[in-house]
Amino acid sequence: MLLTPEVRRKLRLRNLIGDELFLLYDSDLKLKVHNPRNLDNERRLLLKFRQYLNNFPPSPELAKGFLAQYTDRKPRTVIRYASTIKSFMQWYGEPMNGCKIRSPKTLPQYINDSDIERLFGALESKATHRGCIARDSLLVELALKTGMRRAELANLQVKDIEAEFLIVVEGKGLKDRHIPLIPVIAERLHKFTKGKRPDDRVFDLKPASISNKIQRFAKKAGLDIHCHSLRHKFATSLVERGASIKAVQELLGHQNLASTQVYLAIRDQELRDALNLLDDKPDIPEGYEMVTVRQIATGIGDHPCQLLVKYDNEA
Repeated sequence: MLLTPEVRRKLRLRNLIGDELFLLYDSDLKLKVHNPRNLDNERRLLLKFRQYLNNFPPSPELAKGFLAQYTDRKPRTVIRYASTIKSFMQWYGEPMNGCKIRSPKTLPQYINDSDIERLFGALESKATHRGCIARDSLLVELALKTGMRRAELANLQVKDIEAEFLIVVEGKGLKDRHIPLIPVIAERLHKFTKGKRPDDRVFDLKPASISNKIQRFAKKAGLDIHCHSLRHKFATSLVERGASIKAVQELLGHQNLASTQVYLAIRDQELRDALNLLDDKPDIPEGYEMVTVRQIATGIGDHPCQLLVKYDNEA
């Protein structure tokens, strides 16, 4: 009986255990995962899986037992771990059929315009490093007006900025995209980068430094805002102003339209909250009552209105 190439491959893998097996998979992993940080994360998890197996051959049952150790982690972390292990098991020829981990359906954070004003207020009133205010203010403004991720902001180079748009080079998924710039932001960027070399980083900050800065300003303003919140604000503002969901998807660099459609749900929830105000009854202090009267307003006719009236129990 002739064995197919796939069957021969599976038999060959069954004869490998431990480091030899995982080193063989590492070659495939490097071809599939191009982001260095993601590659390091997957390698670390696979090393833990290798140690968990302790020279036993991989099996779906052992893989599920390994993942069960991390059920106390954040849902997105568990999903990422499961994806790494499931990919390995698929390559090994023992797919984890029936192992589904559902992603929680949470809406992105909604940021009010007043919160953004408070954030800028905290930024502009800092007591130290006042020479960095112009840079930090431009950084936050650019995030709000382009929706760029923190790594994209950190990697932005002077040569990526054109007269009316900028180019995000190798964003998430190693995809490039163009983002138009409103005139005010374009002018500020060109003024800020004047004298810099084309290969210079615009802000000369690492991704973690950008996150820490924004969180520090937010904490000072009494807000729960992080770097990705500014990206959410960009997207929801576009949706609120009537931008098409396809345009928002392209600007954000989402591969999947479903990732962008969550911002429609935010808008729907905002409208529902507004309508729910119609059912809210005002708190009436003890000793008062709400009465409806007819108001005669000169020039505009007869209008009903409600007044809060104090009553006298002795009357």
